Amino acid sequence: MKTKHYKFIAITLLSVVLSFSVKAEDLTRIVSLSGEWKFSIGDDITWASPSYNVSDWDHISVPGAWENEGYRDYNGYAWYRRDFVMGSIPANTTLYLMLGRIDDADEVYLNGTIIGKNGKFPPDYETAYSTTRKYTIPVDLLKEEGNNVIAVRVYDSYSEGGIIDGPAGIYYDEDNELLSLNLSGSWKFHTGNNKDWKDAGFNDSDWKTINVPSTWENEGYEGYDGYAWYRLKFKLPANSGTEELYLSLGKIDDVDDVYLNGEYIGSVYDLKKDFEYRRSGWEYNARRIYKIPEEMLSRNGINTLAIKVFDGQGPGGIYEGPIGIMSKENSRKYINKYHSDQPFWDYIYDKFFRY
Repeated sequence: MKTKHYKFIAITLLSVVLSFSVKAEDLTRIVSLSGEWKFSIGDDITWASPSYNVSDWDHISVPGAWENEGYRDYNGYAWYRRDFVMGSIPANTTLYLMLGRIDDADEVYLNGTIIGKNGKFPPDYETAYSTTRKYTIPVDLLKEEGNNVIAVRVYDSYSEGGIIDGPAGIYYDEDNELLSLNLSGSWKFHTGNNKDWKDAGFNDSDWKTINVPSTWENEGYEGYDGYAWYRLKFKLPANSGTEELYLSLGKIDDVDDVYLNGEYIGSVYDLKKDFEYRRSGWEYNARRIYKIPEEMLSRNGINTLAIKVFDGQGPGGIYEGPIGIMSKENSRKYINKYHSDQPFWDYIYDKFFRY
């Protein structure tokens, strides 16, 4: 009888776990990149150029370790190349290049321009073996008509080597359809912390730019932990009217303070009332959506967003969308879409330990 009882408990717990599984971004694949790629061992930065002739390169399957493709016991540098035709680009959305896991470190180029990297090459080698590669694609780099070229530079220290598992493809985030103004793309960025950086009139012309959403490690700030600020100027669409508006900032690793036109509008810790932020250590997994106070908003002029982020360890920054302005109705749709996907252990914590 005890065995049956334990089995019943196990099945019940499993069903609850499945019911409260974590739901990630609502990504839809529009270009598959699995299958045959061009491949060469060695290292030459000119191989990133779309015009470089790779007709004499070998062929290799992606995903899959190069050790299983005829390069057994090879450790070192190698390059992958793949041509693809994009076709029409979905409007008002963010595109991502997904390459699964890469053993060990990589740099990724689209039409000759670097769009992201993980891990570190020698002499300061650092593996990123366990990281799923997801790189934001600057839409202006893509050709809707004609050929596009992805080039991936890989360094493997030992063992398998290469683009070892999926998914491999180009995806877009369907949640962007809820945005009335998409704020993804190039933002101003500066590491460090200065209270003046929140001010609308602050001169950030000498700041570097960074793709949002994306971890700042993917944008050249490998290994950086601590404070950093993001800034962006935007203007509302002419048809925004007088409706109540919300700011969606997706997910941020770890803690954020958000300012609009120099005034504070929210932090991850303000999301407790919506059960989006639940406990210390889980800030990175909270979906940020903040009501925009009408008195802080310029309906017809330029608005300035300033976001202070603190990252304690691992990846950092505004790493997942959707990023932009939503109506009240669409903000409710977004919240309700994911509310039922509360992780199991968060549910147990809220149910039995929070109060």
